[in-house]
Amino acid sequence: MTRTRQVTYVGEPARLDRVIAAELEPDLGCSRSQVERWIEQGLVTVNARSVTKAAWKVNTGDVIEVLVPSAGPTTLTPFSLTLDILFEDSQLLVINKPAGLSVHPGAGNRDQTLGNAVVAHVGASQLGVGDSGRPGIVHRLDKDTTGVLVIAKTPAAHSALAKQFADRTIERAYRTLVFTTPRARRAVQVSDQGEIAAPIGRHPTKRTLMAVVDRGKPAVTRWSVIERFPYGTMLECRLKTGRTHQIRVHLESLGCPVVGDRTYGNFTSLPRALRTAADSFGRQALHAFTLGFIHPTSGERLVFTAPVPADFEELVAQFREFQ
Repeated sequence: MTRTRQVTYVGEPARLDRVIAAELEPDLGCSRSQVERWIEQGLVTVNARSVTKAAWKVNTGDVIEVLVPSAGPTTLTPFSLTLDILFEDSQLLVINKPAGLSVHPGAGNRDQTLGNAVVAHVGASQLGVGDSGRPGIVHRLDKDTTGVLVIAKTPAAHSALAKQFADRTIERAYRTLVFTTPRARRAVQVSDQGEIAAPIGRHPTKRTLMAVVDRGKPAVTRWSVIERFPYGTMLECRLKTGRTHQIRVHLESLGCPVVGDRTYGNFTSLPRALRTAADSFGRQALHAFTLGFIHPTSGERLVFTAPVPADFEELVAQFREFQ
């Protein structure tokens, strides 16, 4: 059994495999390696022409069609890990993801990810959903982002959740500590709430990074102030879209990068004591606090929250107490 997916690309010229992975991620959770196999197998067309090269350049307006084969049994090796389970039934598994845990396998880590842990917890035979390398994964959090994440245990649950993500009906709220300075007049210092509507795409010169770019994908983040400190502000951020690194990129575009974000942030103006605290924290101060969705079979509205981790609270306390 196969499914057909068609998208019209909007953005800067890019590799075919990267475009497909980005476009189909919310629906199928496909990996780059899986996409490359589809292309090599002749399952992809661009403007009705069969393309078998992953590096084929796609331009704005190109129509890409992918014949997606049904996933086979998972190829992941089980990884024994005690999961912080917030909810579980026959359809879903909702967990509080810890820092340092990758959601699915990638370069340098093939067998100690959340996907591997889910296989160990649920059983490989029950997870024939999504890409066989990402069983049950509907959405993801960055390796060092903590908080609520839902995993589908059946094809029906995977499809129903993927549709809610695609339709943008999922409730997602994050807690984050961002960098500010006492005399600056940045948006989060002069207003209690706001909205960032700025397209996100690949950085024009640093292709491994994301950035606000004119021809990127639409991205909207709503933020509100929880607490202000001389050199930082605690925010709640709610997502209307789900682009890669969206919160981190959007807040950096305001001049208020997420504290501890070594990829996007510049913290040279942060006092030494707070820089030391952020370095000791060791990751970006970003936590998926709330996740809400409709249960795929019961139709019940479910909302889950996970408390901010203790080390995150300690970092906030140091910013609060610094004078």
